[in-house]
Amino acid sequence: MPDGETEQAVGVADAWAWLGTAAAVTLLGPVLGLLWWWLAPDVAYVSDGQQAFLRHNESEASFGVDGTFVLLAALLGIVCGALAFLVRRHGGVGVVLGLTSGGVLGSWLAAWLGGVLGPGADLTARALDAGRGGVFTGPLELSSMVLLLVWPLAAVATHLVALGTRGPRDADPQPPVHPNWGPAPDGPATHDPAPDGGPAPRG
Repeated sequence: MPDGETEQAVGVADAWAWLGTAAAVTLLGPVLGLLWWWLAPDVAYVSDGQQAFLRHNESEASFGVDGTFVLLAALLGIVCGALAFLVRRHGGVGVVLGLTSGGVLGSWLAAWLGGVLGPGADLTARALDAGRGGVFTGPLELSSMVLLLVWPLAAVATHLVALGTRGPRDADPQPPVHPNWGPAPDGPATHDPAPDGGPAPRG
């Protein structure tokens, strides 16, 4: 097969692996979103009649919500990386790209779903409804979009570690062999000519 056709076949295989892996990982986004919505702690707000304020320290509230998302995303990323290795033990750039793009899309989908299932995000309207001194649960949202990278990073790291420790090994390279090295081919015995250039001695 010509070199151009070989490179094209490899490129097509990587593209299909990318699309398949990304689609499978992205479909797990709702699972992360549901788990996050179910397990994340409530963030309490208190109303002064017009505006809403965090009832507890902001760092504690953010840590509980963000920490739950990070932990779940990391665990899901490890599972995805391990499954990708079991399905395609020889790895490939397509699998890595699929884990990366699918993890980002899945994390975004999970964050969006968690926000939809959680309480409304309009704090001002909810503060007015709660009245002065009223306490209500705030929306479920991440403090930083950087946290969306936890899932793909965990997935790629797990896949690369599994590939490096359990993946197929390349054959050991053979040392180069000079054409004049090694035993002479089978054939009639020959004798070296005489040192002085005369006829070779008879055996």
